[in-house]
Amino acid sequence: MRIGDIELVPLDDGVATIPTSWYANIDWERHADLLADDGRLHIPIGCYLMRTGGRTVLLDAGMGPVVNDIGRGGDLPAELARVGVAPADIDTVVCSHLHLDHAGWLVDEGEPFFPNATVRYGAGDWQAWVAGAPEHDRIRQGMERLTELGRLDPMEGDMLPLAPGLTGRFTPGHTDGHYALVLSSGEARALLLGDAVECPLQLEEPDLYILSDMDPGLARRTREAVWQEIEGTDVLVGAAHFPGLQLGRVMPGQGKRYFVT
Repeated sequence: MRIGDIELVPLDDGVATIPTSWYANIDWERHADLLADDGRLHIPIGCYLMRTGGRTVLLDAGMGPVVNDIGRGGDLPAELARVGVAPADIDTVVCSHLHLDHAGWLVDEGEPFFPNATVRYGAGDWQAWVAGAPEHDRIRQGMERLTELGRLDPMEGDMLPLAPGLTGRFTPGHTDGHYALVLSSGEARALLLGDAVECPLQLEEPDLYILSDMDPGLARRTREAVWQEIEGTDVLVGAAHFPGLQLGRVMPGQGKRYFVT
């Protein structure tokens, strides 16, 4: 996919299998068609590779080679190889936030998985997901190792230039330091939402939120501000867990909003 002169490639690190109990304010009987045979919502654990202005940037870093009760990661190395990219080719990794399924490949077996990359992340996430995490937590250990190596460049503030055509937009609520990523080239524009929006269903069901939102009220206000800005425009929007990692547009209709690919 191209956003003007920017090449954007979706990459799938695995699958999250989320129980319906993680979602608040939704009648699943009305949306039973979205559930798998096990009664859970199966969603991709996605990342995006961006090539722009001679830079190779990874947007989110998957779950890593981890299997737990809500999913399985581990496919990102093969996905990168499929598109002809080695971990050493990536010069910047931007994590929308520091949840395991977005930062799991930063460090593997004690060393940076992307050996030449600077890692950008929202500074507001440090307290909860590093300083306040258990000692043996994968994200804490990885971030502490990257700190030792001088590889971290935290993000603070809004609309931060990160690479040619790439801007970080502060979108708190899901976590304290959450960032969405704006891609711009000429007249083309796309917005990658990380987990500021967990699923397109939140367009039709604005009261829906997932229990991993640190501040559900702020998360909803953030979502609404994004929707108001891009509704009915040509801005493409996607997120780490949207079905098929497809980008689409937010369109109005019958008093609601819809995600149209």
